[in-house]
Amino acid sequence: MKTQNEHTDRRIKRSQRQLKQAFMELMREKGFPSITIQDITDRADVNRGTFYAHFPDKYALLEAAIREKFQRLLEAKLPSDAGWEQAHLRILIHTVLEHFKEMSGRCYPIDTVNPLFERAVQEELYTLLLHWLQQSRPDSKGWGFPVETLALMTSWAIFGAAADWSRGKSQFSTEQMTDHVMSVLTEGTIKLLND
Repeated sequence: MKTQNEHTDRRIKRSQRQLKQAFMELMREKGFPSITIQDITDRADVNRGTFYAHFPDKYALLEAAIREKFQRLLEAKLPSDAGWEQAHLRILIHTVLEHFKEMSGRCYPIDTVNPLFERAVQEELYTLLLHWLQQSRPDSKGWGFPVETLALMTSWAIFGAAADWSRGKSQFSTEQMTDHVMSVLTEGTIKLLND
């Protein structure tokens, strides 16, 4: 027998799923600026109160959809036991580059969607990398800096390289760019300074 909480949780998940699905359909049809809350609720067949119970506005819904899509992409590409090791880091970098390349080809309004997309991806990267570090290096006191700093710097390095590369400022292939980012992350600047 299902408890009241399980039934409520299922309703919440179903409502959120309906809202996100309606939103994504409308994005393809109308574009973000033209979508209203009423459009979303009509398409999802829910009332406005249900929308506002889950999201304060359409920007929050967009950010949630971006995060969810990125998380699903990472789950599909990375092994379930992924952690802070070179093979998994390489898959992560390659996946982020491909994701940026795909998103840069979309016709969304760049001034609205890109800042939300970029912030969501960078924050998700940070969260994942921090988790990997905490799992693999529970005692990092000998490093002289917190694991949060390493996760932050690594997330920004991957994010920055992917954002710049996806804007067509580089002629490197995805594989070549993955190799470059991996080299910087694994060898750092020490090799360059010692040459």
